[in-house]
Amino acid sequence: MLAAILAFAAATPQALAASEYPFVTIGTASPAGAYYPIGVAMADIWNRSIPGTRFSARETGGGVANMNLLASGQIEVGIANENIAYDAIMGNDPFGRKINVTGGWVMNQSMGVFVALRNRGLKSVEDLRGKRVSLGSPGSSANVIGELVLRAHGLEGGDYSPAYLGWQESADALSDGLIDAAFMVGGQPFPAIESLTVREDVTLLSIDGAKLRAAASYPYATGKIPADMYDLEEDGDGVLVRSIIYLQPDLPEDLVYEMVKQVFANVPALKAAHPSGDQAALLSPEAAEEISLLIHPGVIRYASEVGVW
Repeated sequence: MLAAILAFAAATPQALAASEYPFVTIGTASPAGAYYPIGVAMADIWNRSIPGTRFSARETGGGVANMNLLASGQIEVGIANENIAYDAIMGNDPFGRKINVTGGWVMNQSMGVFVALRNRGLKSVEDLRGKRVSLGSPGSSANVIGELVLRAHGLEGGDYSPAYLGWQESADALSDGLIDAAFMVGGQPFPAIESLTVREDVTLLSIDGAKLRAAASYPYATGKIPADMYDLEEDGDGVLVRSIIYLQPDLPEDLVYEMVKQVFANVPALKAAHPSGDQAALLSPEAAEEISLLIHPGVIRYASEVGVW
């Protein structure tokens, strides 16, 4: 009995916290994007450095699905674009109820792009009227953002034929001529688009940033994809949005502190998993307030130590 008491007293705080959560599941997205490989890399980092908990990455439909999975307690960590989580926290569509999550850190900066084959002659989002368009897997943040971009350019649901295919499925369908364009959201370069450029010449459709901001309740910004990234004829347009790690509020502070600490101690491993992995960043109090995000105490503890909070 004495030995057991001494062993318990000698246990590290993170091990004690971890024992409350023997399993932690990370909700990611389709394997052909950035969420899944970075999620797998995080699980590997945590399994090697945090005793007492087994971490695993789970393929999901994407950001919307991850918010719902967090709400139902099926995952403890979920990745989503900031606009999607904002709608979940505020109870906006497509959620219809407020979802209680806490913020972690920025995983990377995603860009949403409409990709098409160059030989189809499509130039802008307006050209998709009457076309077949993939908007990502059901539950993907691409469903929400893609529909918003289309609507901002005057295309309502009946003006195009939507399909809901995963990233690699969308790339294959483009190559096979089954769809005309696909909206893909993730860290750049995007693996599914890279796989497509091996087979076909592609183009990224132009997006009118002013029209998008006028149609949205969230202040979206647009940016440029360098032409040499996908061997484009010219720089392409993309919708800028950060991908953020979200956490169950009741995850122990000590455990989350170790999780975020190990992530930032192993950024090269994240970059090895996906080129955008080195974009990991902590949110300042001001940045969190802008998107109405309550940051988990374990993350605040680490952010305070490194002078961000």
